[in-house]
Amino acid sequence: MNCERWIDALSARADGEDIGMDSKALDAHLSRCFACRAFEANLGFMEQSGPVTPVAPAPDLARRITKVVALADRTGTSVVARLLLAGTAAAIAVSSIPPLVFGEDGMGMGMSHVARHFGAFSMAFAVGLLVVAVRPARARTMLPVAFVVASALAITAVLDASEGRVTFIAEGRHIPELLSLALVWILARPPADAAESTALPVSKGADLRLVHDENSSHREAG
Repeated sequence: MNCERWIDALSARADGEDIGMDSKALDAHLSRCFACRAFEANLGFMEQSGPVTPVAPAPDLARRITKVVALADRTGTSVVARLLLAGTAAAIAVSSIPPLVFGEDGMGMGMSHVARHFGAFSMAFAVGLLVVAVRPARARTMLPVAFVVASALAITAVLDASEGRVTFIAEGRHIPELLSLALVWILARPPADAAESTALPVSKGADLRLVHDENSSHREAG
């Protein structure tokens, strides 16, 4: 049975409003509907529990949290490491220009198509490092990428040098990538006082009472 209109009428009668129907019809429905009788009994319990104390509106912390996150990007990290990372990113970006624009690998080995792909990746990697230098909170996201790049370059450098394809001196051009891994790792480590510097003050408001305790009310009245 759809009791929606009967429930609306019961709520209106409990609030002293017009129920929109004949009271006798509502009472007749209550006599044969258990669900509506239970709803009416619950309304009576709510009336006996006393007036409802309004809850103070919760503060809007959106702007405060945004400022705290921005502050965490600017403080709590090593300024020296950020500057070094920015310089490293610039060095990688500059070294990626010849292969990206001219298709030169810098070692006289040709392969312009492959060189341009390498240059595009190096430029993208440099941009990622620059983002971390500006926003150190992104360091943890960039750390796996820097680890893969540095590890792959180190392993291939050893293999190519051992096979006589290149010299270790020539492979020294990849030092900025290796250095970037160390710098990103430093910025990814949270400072010891990060929790204290970014903690939000918690305002202690009134306690909420979810269930009315009739026994405590009787004790207070007695």
